[in-house]
Amino acid sequence: MPLHFNIQLMQVLADHRTPFLTLFFQFFTFIGDTNGYILVGTLIYVAFDKRLAVRLMVIVLISMSLNHILKMIIKNPRPFIREGTYMQKWAVSPDMARELATEYSTPSGHAMACSSFYAYLYAAVKSRALRIICVLLIVLIGLSRPYLGVHYLEDILSGWVVGLAVASIAIIWGERINAAWDKLSFGGQIALAVAASGVLWFYTVAINGWHIDGQPRAFLAYAGSLTGIFIARPLELRFVDFDPRSSSVVAKLVRFLFTVAASILTLQLLGAGFAKIVPNFTLPGYALQYARYASGSIVSLFLAPLIFTTLGLAKSQRA
Repeated sequence: MPLHFNIQLMQVLADHRTPFLTLFFQFFTFIGDTNGYILVGTLIYVAFDKRLAVRLMVIVLISMSLNHILKMIIKNPRPFIREGTYMQKWAVSPDMARELATEYSTPSGHAMACSSFYAYLYAAVKSRALRIICVLLIVLIGLSRPYLGVHYLEDILSGWVVGLAVASIAIIWGERINAAWDKLSFGGQIALAVAASGVLWFYTVAINGWHIDGQPRAFLAYAGSLTGIFIARPLELRFVDFDPRSSSVVAKLVRFLFTVAASILTLQLLGAGFAKIVPNFTLPGYALQYARYASGSIVSLFLAPLIFTTLGLAKSQRA
């Protein structure tokens, strides 16, 4: 049953948009989207702190996965969906509106992801300026969604609460969880990641009314990316172990651009290639999409560092 959130507030926001504020909040909604975390996480990984970057990426992917499951359980439509006016009321592109209209509203994925990611980053750094930026990003990314019309304010508040809870668990128990994880063999870690992905995906299909469509597929992207991280991280430490703080600013910039480009190219090529092999919304199609996103993480965290370290753009810390 739809939740009776404050649609009047959404109407007020829609009636008082300005071109400047719309562009302003569209920028922050991009920063809080998947591509934004790829850019920020990759920059931290190749130029500052590999361990922190990996933890941030794991946290945000877990938060996104949990958000996806919660949305499918709650099944609350986005603002203006029931009224049929969302195409006119949302300040997003028509293609984006059609995509978002197929997804549920509560809680906000942007709010959950940004609060978990940037709250953990806030706790991990000592820089006052960076901490202020983290707080501002949590607030602005969250508020961008009701301004653009695609989320109720209540979605943002609930997303912040759950996201901060995820970050708190990682801050308080992260070391214990990591120690327990490291006790597993490499094969055991991969097997557990794949098994957990399969079980949770099956659950998303069940709560989706046993329909294999776009909603469970989105979850599989997050699960595949997580599995790729669990594969790539040990390989990078064993065979590369580059020093992210090594080399010049120019070299770091090249590493960043190369890694982002390699990741995007991998996802694009595999996406196009797999689509020619099997239809997307089939069991084989789902398996290939899972492998696609796992491959994207492996390229970003292992193969790209292997290449740019070999080319002398970073120093290895291996003895």
